[in-house]
Amino acid sequence: MTGDRHLSPSESVIATLARSSEDAVIVQDLDGTVEEWNEAASAVYGHMAEDILGRNINVLIPSETRAVERVVHKDVASGKAVSRRRCTRVSASGSAVQVDVSMAPVLDKDGHAIGVASISRPVRDVEITAARFAALLDAAPDAMIFVDRTGRIVLVNAQAGTLFGYDRQELVGAEMEVLLPDGLRQRHRGHRADFVRQPEPRPMGSGLLLRARRRDGSTFPVEISLATHELDGESLVIAAVRDVSAQRAIEAEVRESETRLRQLAEHVDTVFTLRQIEPHRYLYVSPAFVGLTGHDSAELVEDAALLAALVHPDDRDRVVADYIERSNAGLLADCEFRIIRKDEEIRWVRAVSTPVASDHGDPERLVTAMEDITDRVLAAQFLQDAESSARGANAAKNDFLSRMSHELRTPLNAVLGFGQILELRLQGTEHAQAVAHVLRAGRHLLALINEILDTSRIEAGELSVSAEPVPVLAVVDEASLLMKPLAETAEVTLSVAGGPAGLYVLADRQRLRQIMLNLISNALKYNHPGGSVRLSWAADLDEVSIAVSDTGRGIAPELHSRLFTAFDRLGAEGSGIEGVGVGLAVTRALTELMNGRIEVQSEVGLGSDFTVILPIAKGMVSPSPGSTLHPPPHRQPETGRSSVMLYIEDNEPNVRVMESVLGLRPQWRLIHAALGSLGLELARAHLPDLVMLDLHLPDAFGADILAALKSDPATAAIPVVVLSADASPHRIRKLLEDGALRYLTKPLEIDGVIELVDEVAAGPRVPPPVAP
Repeated sequence: MTGDRHLSPSESVIATLARSSEDAVIVQDLDGTVEEWNEAASAVYGHMAEDILGRNINVLIPSETRAVERVVHKDVASGKAVSRRRCTRVSASGSAVQVDVSMAPVLDKDGHAIGVASISRPVRDVEITAARFAALLDAAPDAMIFVDRTGRIVLVNAQAGTLFGYDRQELVGAEMEVLLPDGLRQRHRGHRADFVRQPEPRPMGSGLLLRARRRDGSTFPVEISLATHELDGESLVIAAVRDVSAQRAIEAEVRESETRLRQLAEHVDTVFTLRQIEPHRYLYVSPAFVGLTGHDSAELVEDAALLAALVHPDDRDRVVADYIERSNAGLLADCEFRIIRKDEEIRWVRAVSTPVASDHGDPERLVTAMEDITDRVLAAQFLQDAESSARGANAAKNDFLSRMSHELRTPLNAVLGFGQILELRLQGTEHAQAVAHVLRAGRHLLALINEILDTSRIEAGELSVSAEPVPVLAVVDEASLLMKPLAETAEVTLSVAGGPAGLYVLADRQRLRQIMLNLISNALKYNHPGGSVRLSWAADLDEVSIAVSDTGRGIAPELHSRLFTAFDRLGAEGSGIEGVGVGLAVTRALTELMNGRIEVQSEVGLGSDFTVILPIAKGMVSPSPGSTLHPPPHRQPETGRSSVMLYIEDNEPNVRVMESVLGLRPQWRLIHAALGSLGLELARAHLPDLVMLDLHLPDAFGADILAALKSDPATAAIPVVVLSADASPHRIRKLLEDGALRYLTKPLEIDGVIELVDEVAAGPRVPPPVAP
């Protein structure tokens, strides 16, 4: 799948995901041969890429499940995606690895399945614990119900379904009060809210009695024990519900309840303790204590001061004040601190102690839960250190730029100062042009320094715009003329419906044209033969609205929130329509940069309206007949042969430089595309005499655009010149070998560009493609 042929969009996305994902990404062909294997896969399964590539995926699958896996593989290859399927894999060491696997077909550019891609991650310890926890609940004799903070049931055991007459899956997601008679429901909601705010474990026998309601409407008396539990970071209330219709002895109920709670505590990593406040002694310590501290549970029962002795000396005073003194006073206590294990390893723990009142209401015992939070603390410290390093690097950068400003501006002042004096003294001489070059270069260097020092704009990622009054009609007509060939190819009618005459908007002309081209391109691509695209505009007192309306497939309402998310194609990946999903994201960013906004109205099957709203340029009037603010985009020279240059470049200043250069050669006409995908469309539609191609584009790498141009018979003969600030010899050599006519490095030598366009203009025309 990574041979010499060009990657399809589906494969390209998978390759990018494989390099960047922290999950194991594996791609196999239809026969199960592994073709992609990222570093995360090596971490999960132990195989290095060079050892596993080319081998069959069966090396990871236990022999007893291979038949089942073949069926799953076949289903996915036929187009059925699989999400979070839990299964067992075999690592390089031969050990079993439990993973959650999501699988999807890999499609070629025609939408045919050519392989299967999977993303897998090891099952977290907390998930394994939850699974074991659920199995343990089914062994409990009481109905066990887990409820979240909103009162919704998230987990029940089989006995709950039997007791209340429901299928257990019917209860998951239901409100807890569905199990109570109508008269008790509202009052119970208040009791539940109070418990969530101040949870106090209530074991069986503590007097919590209610009447419950079965599915058939019958009611019966129950006794309930309540507790809280942290599962995967979420606090849950655990209700053990017992039918006390038989009036079993209260002593037996208490003993059974204690046994069940002990069993629960012994199957989780969290340490549970039950401590008597006066005198200070531990009544119960769960077995997880040895895993957390290295000490046996019996040691803490024998020596109640052991836990305090394990606290790191640097944290001891804080722990005494914030945790020990509060818990000894019968108050809720919550504290994070370090302990020193028996093997002298330092670990971070969180301890939460909840008081349990006696029959007289006074705090008598403490239930404590302790968990290891070392990984979380270390991750937070790493992020803090990284942020500190970034701030330091940013400060160093600003200091460097400040010093460089002084060092560069001092000699530049002399260059520009004496240059202007020479310009005055040498006017009309043969040296005047040379001095003009010096001044032009010096002023250009000064502009670059000013841009580099604008750190707020650099750090915010802002684009450069130059707001000016722009005639709406001129920009709409220009975009319409450029996209006309694409509309004809797509068999879609592109028309300018018009609007009020003489309207001007405050905008950057180049950016506004880019916005219009992006919207029209989308309206054409997602349309149908015989459809239409209509351009119109309107105005109120402060704003101008420019609309692109189409009769295409439309967009479902639930997808509107994702429209302007970069690289999200809203499920069009397998449609065969080219693109990677950045055009609308760029369009909105440019619109907002010019103090505007973009609105969308769409209905599936009827089409879409994209409306760009920009500030109106007040006080501007329509130009007189026959005059324009800018030369028309398709102006032909009075004499000589007309030539067309397509410039694929997303940096506006670079485009303006090229416009100025071609101003010296009026027989040349410039077509501009800010996206690689749009550049390919315009190249196929206009067959320009020359393509100038930037390497770094928002939606593609220039080398891929060059390859696409050279592989298409319609555009293969068009000379392509690559422009880039990357002057590395290997990059230049590779692109020239791939078919580039020239490789020009930035900043450009204007004379070299002029010589190049003259050479192309004097050469033979690019022949049109021969029809088959």
